[in-house]
Amino acid sequence: MGRPVFIHPNPNILSRLSSESNGVARVTPSMVEALRWVSDHEENISGIFLCPEDSSFSAFRFLEIALNYRPAVPIFLFEPTLQKQDEIAKRVKSSTRVQGFFVGTESYDALVANLKLKVDEKIPKKRLKPTPEQEHQDYTALPISDFFNSDKYPYDLFIYNPPSRISFFASKDSSVDGNYLESLAKQANYLYVQTKDLINDKKLLQEAHSQLIENKDIPTDWKTSEVMASSKELLNKIKNNGASEQVVTDAQQMLGDLFRLISTIDTGDGSIHRLIDKAKNCDRSVFCASYAMLICSHLKYEKVSSLEILGMACVLQDISLYRTPYGDISNKDPETLTENEAKIYFKHPTLSADIIAQHTDVAQVTLQVIRQQHERKDRSGFPGKIGGNLLHPMAEILSLVNEYYDLTKKFTNQKLLEEELVREVYPHYSEVVSSAFKSVHTKL
Repeated sequence: MGRPVFIHPNPNILSRLSSESNGVARVTPSMVEALRWVSDHEENISGIFLCPEDSSFSAFRFLEIALNYRPAVPIFLFEPTLQKQDEIAKRVKSSTRVQGFFVGTESYDALVANLKLKVDEKIPKKRLKPTPEQEHQDYTALPISDFFNSDKYPYDLFIYNPPSRISFFASKDSSVDGNYLESLAKQANYLYVQTKDLINDKKLLQEAHSQLIENKDIPTDWKTSEVMASSKELLNKIKNNGASEQVVTDAQQMLGDLFRLISTIDTGDGSIHRLIDKAKNCDRSVFCASYAMLICSHLKYEKVSSLEILGMACVLQDISLYRTPYGDISNKDPETLTENEAKIYFKHPTLSADIIAQHTDVAQVTLQVIRQQHERKDRSGFPGKIGGNLLHPMAEILSLVNEYYDLTKKFTNQKLLEEELVREVYPHYSEVVSSAFKSVHTKL
């Protein structure tokens, strides 16, 4: 049997599966690392077991890439909640080539019981390259061994132009004789699949992405990870390319997804807490946007203005820190900055607003909130010591959330964190904003 790949954020599950497989299984918490194995045709992969809760990468994007490289390898999801919902489970299976759902507590032997490799392990390592005629017909080469690791085959096989040469091609939606496939596999290592079939499958998966993520029956943690992954992609784009109209458009889309997610989460089942935890690990911008939207909702601020003003300010607030003469200093603790780095840091609210104003058509009120992102009601903030009635209410929210984010990095002890909030943060802000923050904070 080939090597199954397990992707799961729980190190205990991965360690157990690795031990039970005697090191045969490939295990990782990262979809990105797993894709290195999936894209390597020398890897004899028998199946992919995926937990979609990796906030650094999109599960749908992973499935799309896996489908491109390994369309015949069976994929299973660690989604016990979906397993119990027949209708939504069928939709997920049909649109993503997922064959089943597992809870993560099964033994290794139970998980891989149906991954049966019938073919002789000594398949010759020669590669059959397409002839010009075959290339014209647009076929894609895939490892033939992939087709032995499940009793369900997504493609059928037939011989092309025998007996002068043996070439293998695939057509969809019919059964495969396993013994026939086994006999062919002993003579070659690669199979040619019609590219149009792969393209159609990819389109189905892309269409399913938006439909399934909007579905109320999809587990919240999966939706959260999906939004965080898309947020990370956007933030990387901002860091690499600066501000642009396209970035603003993408940010608006991301904020809309984030707001829809937050508005549908049940506060009683712990999902909000997990969202905030993932947002904190994702990026300051996403954390601030998530927390700020919760506060705006509590204060009954109008949704569109919250997104367009405060949400956009959260995403773009640190753009001037990404490319400085000293590199990216956005994630550095202000207390550890050199003198020259500190000069830039304490000017970055104004610098960020200026960069955005030069390259995009962001509203002036959003730029105002960005300029005031670290100001305080009592005029003790920076860079302009603006406070009182001159401080925009949404800027005050962002400023408090920014301070809270910094404290979460310094204090892992919850009691000490709460004491620091009471002593060093709340006194600098208005009662309205402080009370709203406390109300949201106590619910998490």
